[in-house]
Amino acid sequence: MKHSFGGPWTQIKLDMLRRYLMAFNTALQYKPYPANPFRRIYIDAFAGTGECEIKFNEHTVESIAGSAKIALQVEPAFDEIHLIDLNEVHVAELQQLAAGRGSHVHVHREDANVAIDTILGQIDWKRSRGVLFLDPYGMNVPLATLQRAADTRALDVWYLFPLSAVYRQAANDFSKIDDSKLAALDSVLGTRSWREAFYQTEGQDNLLGVPPRLVRVADPEGIAAFVQARLAGVFTGWVSDPLFLRSSKGAPLFALFCCISNPAEKAVALSRRMASHILGNFDKAPAPAKRPTAASPPPQGDLFG
Repeated sequence: MKHSFGGPWTQIKLDMLRRYLMAFNTALQYKPYPANPFRRIYIDAFAGTGECEIKFNEHTVESIAGSAKIALQVEPAFDEIHLIDLNEVHVAELQQLAAGRGSHVHVHREDANVAIDTILGQIDWKRSRGVLFLDPYGMNVPLATLQRAADTRALDVWYLFPLSAVYRQAANDFSKIDDSKLAALDSVLGTRSWREAFYQTEGQDNLLGVPPRLVRVADPEGIAAFVQARLAGVFTGWVSDPLFLRSSKGAPLFALFCCISNPAEKAVALSRRMASHILGNFDKAPAPAKRPTAASPPPQGDLFG
């Protein structure tokens, strides 16, 4: 079974993942010592089926290897691979894909955040280095999961942030956001301060008693800048600028980040050089004149208490 989803942006993210995994394993295969190298770990939190069909237009559909198959085929190989998905059909496909590849390949049918927490707790990160690929189906990854990954100080995280989903949930009129959406946004952004960063007061009380509205002033690029600042507060190594993956009409759908948890200067330099080279092969959207950041003061005072 092929997992049908995405468009041209899917091929871009998977191509970048493939390049990074190859570079990562090549760079670390003899580190820190040839006789006793790090154990190299790959974790795929939303692994799908291993193959995907991408629709480029009404007449063109292409089948390509998904992230799980890419990780299994990369050379040099990983010492340990964890493939996670909650969908029963996807897990069955992953188990077939992993069959006969040895005991170093593990398939987990579980909520990704729970599985990540368990896996990270079982690994000796002083003797291991790894890559975590987060490509959620929606707003499924709380910032707390990113913090857990960062705490290893040994994981490089490629995070496809669901930018369009956040933009849709953060309605133009703040009063239109219900409690469940507020909770989801708080979780994925790891803070309530997005309210002040994304919204400003419009109008003022009038004689008819109509209260002022809170309207969204953050565009998708501004939201991505806020997310980058949040991630930079979690990862002590380095966080890349967002790479915007866009629809065929140019709308930003996702913001791809590379986050380095190892604060060691040599480790940061190596991972940053690899990631920057890969990300630099793709055009980035120009920065708007003004973006809200995670450290931005509330535009109209503390609007939310």
